[in-house]
Amino acid sequence: MNNRILPVLPRGSSGGKTRLSWRKKVIEMENHIIGYREFEAALEAAGIEYRKNELLSGYATFRIGGPADIAVFPKNEAELEESCSAAGLYGVRFIAVGNGSDLLFDDAGFRGAVIFTSSVRSVAIEGNMLTVGCGMPLTVAAKLAADAGLSGLEFSFGIPGSVGGAVFMNAGAYGGQISDVLSSCRMLNTATGEIITVPGSEMRFGYRRSLPAEVGGLIVLSASFELKTGDSAEITGKMRELMGRRISKQPLDMPSAGSVFRRPAPDIFVGKMIEDSGLKGSRVGGAEVSNKHAGFIVNAGGAKAEDVKKLVGIIKDRIYSDYGVRLETEIEYVPEKDDGVTGR
Repeated sequence: MNNRILPVLPRGSSGGKTRLSWRKKVIEMENHIIGYREFEAALEAAGIEYRKNELLSGYATFRIGGPADIAVFPKNEAELEESCSAAGLYGVRFIAVGNGSDLLFDDAGFRGAVIFTSSVRSVAIEGNMLTVGCGMPLTVAAKLAADAGLSGLEFSFGIPGSVGGAVFMNAGAYGGQISDVLSSCRMLNTATGEIITVPGSEMRFGYRRSLPAEVGGLIVLSASFELKTGDSAEITGKMRELMGRRISKQPLDMPSAGSVFRRPAPDIFVGKMIEDSGLKGSRVGGAEVSNKHAGFIVNAGGAKAEDVKKLVGIIKDRIYSDYGVRLETEIEYVPEKDDGVTGR
């Protein structure tokens, strides 16, 4: 016989609506637990690795984040599709994450499943077309292209994200961006389970914008880049030059999530605005405006998500006060609880 203990009603309660409300919460909680169990069973049946209560700080370049209820580690595209489908089927909130390079996880973690795509690294080169899986580090993709004598991804060498994340945010640097070279993108529509191939011209690219970022519910599976034939040594030399510039200007020796803010306009440099406003080196808890590049917030030791969020607020207020410009963040805060699906 199963004995279910219902929550005790608050003193002075007359029951009625309060009792119904508590019963509803109990039922929701039970359904939630059942969903988790069925999701875990589906992962086990498919042979997909997962861990419970996994700290997210170890999977984010900011080194910030509490525990995820479930961390899932698909080994290939098929397992990634299965993981996302099972989460949707059993009502488990989830997010697909690549290298965690532009994310700020909540201090309390993530209530749901974080599906890591880092092992989804398929590679195919046909002529001047490079196709790679979503979990491939962008820097590795650029190196693969260079080794094959293909030019076009030099700008991306040193960007710490995955290919999926780069497509999601139309990553760019030094005059280049993903939209310049993306031929097509395969994505999983989590609402229908359908796999779609979208031409680069229909990806709704803009400054740090794309179709999956705009629409939601689309998980990047792979990307095909149309590149140009070139000299491997020259391409590699260009990548080394750009990497040298990154090292000299950016705080790559400290945990961060990259550039914190989007440029308000092509000719407006946020880092200089922050520095000119006297905020370089400003600190809240363990979060600090980098002394090397004011456009970065670094984890100077023991930083919490709340520290970063407070520091971001201080910067926004000062820049608006000094320049009348409202800054928008480039990094994405991932809350502990939320509705919907995000694919990176």
